[in-house]
Amino acid sequence: MKYGIDYRLLAKDGKSLVDNTTMHRAVDVEVDEEQFALIPNVGDFIDFPGEDDIRTVPLKGRVKSRCFNYKLGYCYVTIVVEETADTDWACVRP
Repeated sequence: MKYGIDYRLLAKDGKSLVDNTTMHRAVDVEVDEEQFALIPNVGDFIDFPGEDDIRTVPLKGRVKSRCFNYKLGYCYVTIVVEETADTDWACVRP
């Protein structure tokens, strides 16, 4: 089975999700049954810098939810990351 992992951003005062992957990559990470990828749990903190080849806007926040959608040998995983205050990061940074 192949897995496509896509991260969506929910801004602090946002009402809708932002999907900022580039057009030539529909998902942020794609793996098959012979590969390995970490999928963060709800409550985990994430910090992805913006990159030209993967995403155009950085992702920084806490995982709010995950959705697994299975279709014909493919699992599309949507991970919603909610922006958090910088003070929340003080408890997780070394």
